[in-house]
Amino acid sequence: MSMVAFLDACVLYPSNLRDVILTMAEAGLFQIRWSPDVLEEMERNLMKAGKAGLNLRDVMESAFPDAMVFQNEYLQLIDDMPNHRKDRHVLAAAIATNADVLVTANLKDFKPLPGNCEVEVQHPSDFLCSVLDGFASEVFDTLSNLALRRREPMNSVPAILNSLHKTVPNFVMQAFDALPTFTEHDL
Repeated sequence: MSMVAFLDACVLYPSNLRDVILTMAEAGLFQIRWSPDVLEEMERNLMKAGKAGLNLRDVMESAFPDAMVFQNEYLQLIDDMPNHRKDRHVLAAAIATNADVLVTANLKDFKPLPGNCEVEVQHPSDFLCSVLDGFASEVFDTLSNLALRRREPMNSVPAILNSLHKTVPNFVMQAFDALPTFTEHDL
């Protein structure tokens, strides 16, 4: 069974990061989970920034019908979470779904963790590095397939990686280091 990653709203907000993670999940490199609260937060932030895509949430939910962790699965856990109040629902949902990793850019908001917590909290850069470590060929295949579906200037693996430099710098550096081992045909 593949790794289960619970995605925080801050990971779903940047469009290029969201596309890369969802495309990798679609390719079966890991399973993803989210909650209604996380998706609502993503939608709110996109609307505030004027970036709301029409029915993005519907498209995501249709593409990943097994990703939803419903509120009745985690509501009773929220009050027992010792981390930052605004992100207790995220940790509760990750624990309720038995996620292996909670992927978030807000690492400080997830300390402390409950003593018996088996969910590892990772920055998206570190998460993607671990996926690259385990599935390098598949990651580059996935990025290549994503590039094929895009228009210029985002229609190459290097362009996609460059677009991620600010959000997941360690992953970008590690991926560029691995690029020479893949031929142009692979990309």
